[in-house]
Amino acid sequence: MLILVTSAEIDSQKEMRTNEYIKTRDWILNNLFEYNVVWLECYSEEEPPYLQKKILSYCSKVTNKNYNNKGSKLGLSMKDFFNNYQVNDDITIQITGRYHFLDTYFFDTIIKNPGYDLYVKNDGNCQYFTGCFAMKTSNLIEWINETDWDYLNYAMINIEKSLWDYCKNKKLKSYEIDTIRMECNIFGDGNLNKCYI
Repeated sequence: MLILVTSAEIDSQKEMRTNEYIKTRDWILNNLFEYNVVWLECYSEEEPPYLQKKILSYCSKVTNKNYNNKGSKLGLSMKDFFNNYQVNDDITIQITGRYHFLDTYFFDTIIKNPGYDLYVKNDGNCQYFTGCFAMKTSNLIEWINETDWDYLNYAMINIEKSLWDYCKNKKLKSYEIDTIRMECNIFGDGNLNKCYI
C-alpha cells in the first residue's frame, strides 16, 4: 500500500499547521514504517523543513495558487504526483497530514477486508470524507485524470462530492467504514473546529 500524506505550506495558522504535520510525521514513522510512504507537498516547491529527509517527499509544481477551492488545488497536485511518480502499489491511502490517527483501526480494517475498490467514510450528505480514504490506485489515477479541476474550482464543487460522484458513476465496490478513528482540527478562515471522524 502507498500512504500518500498531503500538506500545504501556507502562512495561515503556520505554527499550528507545522505542529500538526510534525505530529503526523512522527506517528507515521512509529506506526506505518512497513508501508511505502510519500509526503506530497501541494503548495510549496520545496520539501517542508519538518520532514528532515525522514519521509520521501514530492513537491507539486502545478498548483494554481489563484484557485479558491482547496480541493481543486489538492486534485491538481495529486494529478501531478501520479503523472510523474512511478507507483506500483495496488492500493493508495490518501491522508491529510494535519489530521491525526488515534490508532491503526483504518489500516487494520483494510487488511481484514480485502477486495474492495474504495475504503471510505460516508459523511451522510452524498459525499465522502477525503481527509483519509483508500482506493485502488488505478481508480484513483482515473478519477484525478478525468476530473476537470478548473471547473470544480469555478463552480465551487468540493472534492468530497467529486469523489462520491466518480465512485457512484463507476459503481465501485465500496467499503463504507463506520469510523476512521481520526482527530481533525478543521478550519476554514481560522475558525478552529476539532472533531473526531
